[in-house]
Amino acid sequence: MPRYGKIVVIRRNGIDGMVYPLTSTSCLFGRRTGCDIRMRLPWVSTEHCKIDINENKEAVLTNLSAVNPTQLNGAGFEQPVLLKHGDVLTIIDRSFRFEYPLQSTPKKRRSRSPKDETLQQVAEVELLHKNPSGAKSLDAS
Repeated sequence: MPRYGKIVVIRRNGIDGMVYPLTSTSCLFGRRTGCDIRMRLPWVSTEHCKIDINENKEAVLTNLSAVNPTQLNGAGFEQPVLLKHGDVLTIIDRSFRFEYPLQSTPKKRRSRSPKDETLQQVAEVELLHKNPSGAKSLDAS
């Protein structure tokens, strides 16, 4: 069975609690009996939020509660958000940490070759020498 990551419950005292491995491409949080991670609190929505694994094996968090929105790293969000290793999602007063498996953390695709990145850095340094105020001009690439 593939493992897409895990959800770690963060206890109120800050110590890690139960661990839920993500072995399917969706994980539903809420009060409903059929939820993958069920919270039996009256102010938790029946379906509060979900984590879906996309085609790139990245975890995407979607809030499903209008009354008590899910928070990510202490802030609210409106659109689905890509999760990063170590992100903390909070539902009411319960917090959970998302972790990718170490061997399969998605890596950002490079938009440039290493040589292009070096040339870009050199160009930026030259630009700073020409314009010491630090203002950058717009790059057309």
